Amino acid sequence: MDKKILSRIFLPFVLVVLAGLWLAQVLVAKYYPDNNVMAWYSLSWATTIFLAAAGLKYVLGGVFMTSKGVIARRMSIIAGSVILVLALICLTSAIALPRNIIAPIIAIILTAAIFVGILVTGGRKWDAGDNQRVGYKNYHQRKAEEEKAEKTEKN
Repeated sequence: MDKKILSRIFLPFVLVVLAGLWLAQVLVAKYYPDNNVMAWYSLSWATTIFLAAAGLKYVLGGVFMTSKGVIARRMSIIAGSVILVLALICLTSAIALPRNIIAPIIAIILTAAIFVGILVTGGRKWDAGDNQRVGYKNYHQRKAEEEKAEKTEKN
């Protein structure tokens, strides 16, 4: 079994759960109209739950995908945080959040994503090349060494 199977089946599993909640809401509304315990469930809640799950999947994927490069990890974390912001916007339509609290929460989500991205990737630059390693020699230095080696071989 593939070790990434949980990551691959997470979002389809969330969709199945959301569809099951929708079915439960319809059945409860039909057969128990007086005691509708599923009245809270709506399209806004379904969208909010799905976007929150997708955002968490991408953020956690960026944190734990060690085989990928720095750019892929940071972009996954940033994409997840943007999806979490969309989940927050959907949450405002699902429940009545005061409008003046939304912007600070968005700022917290995005700055936390940047912080986690730097923390996870260790602050490494994506373009760190060979020339930053100890003992690196540029083209001219390597060419001079090759010529010197050829001269010593001839003698």
